[in-house]
Amino acid sequence: MRRYLLTLIICLLGTVAWAQEEGVMISLAKAPVNLADIESIKRGAKTFATTCMSCHTAVYLRYDKLAQEAGVTYEKMPINVKNWPNGVTPPDLSLEADYRGVDWIYTYLHSFYQDTSRPTGVNNLLVPNTSMPAILSAFQGTQVLVNDVPHTIILHQLQWYDVLKLNSQGSMTPEQFDAMTADVVNFLAYAAAPYTQEQQHIGWWVLGFLIILFPLMYCLKREYWKDVKKQKREP
Repeated sequence: MRRYLLTLIICLLGTVAWAQEEGVMISLAKAPVNLADIESIKRGAKTFATTCMSCHTAVYLRYDKLAQEAGVTYEKMPINVKNWPNGVTPPDLSLEADYRGVDWIYTYLHSFYQDTSRPTGVNNLLVPNTSMPAILSAFQGTQVLVNDVPHTIILHQLQWYDVLKLNSQGSMTPEQFDAMTADVVNFLAYAAAPYTQEQQHIGWWVLGFLIILFPLMYCLKREYWKDVKKQKREP
């Protein structure tokens, strides 16, 4: 019994040490993603084209009509840039929603805060020491840590807004910024699976076809078995 108790204590201490090394642990917020909302996806695509695409690419959308109409074109993507700050190449975001999840992206975009020890002047709750600058700070404003957050939050994880406070507001209100980031995340969810709505639409037609086909096949089966049973009864 003592051995199990000692093991539990060691695990807890290791978890605390990990949290102190990696940073504050927060829960992921629920991203209001709706792939049926085409207008939201279009707004997100325009924001991506004018803001995110200064660093990031979305090469798998080069032939997508919705993306092209919003300005997300291969010619405008920073494909040929070689000398990125700190030697870190920003990732392509075509499949980021599948890789990270929409909740992770939504929370990440909200979780930047001022940190003068970093070269970019900012840090992030989800990715400590991130190389990404707070590209959306002009809209959101600047955030600061509330205080030195105690690591007892391991037992009760918090949201980003419990840990950060808005120090100065940007060009948008918090509600407007939430709506803009929701549109961007909605677009990235669309980018990862642009044919989801079409596939679901076709899927309902397929199910309807099968529902109609089943009774017809059942009736056909009964007709065949009538002949089989009749042949068995004949001497």
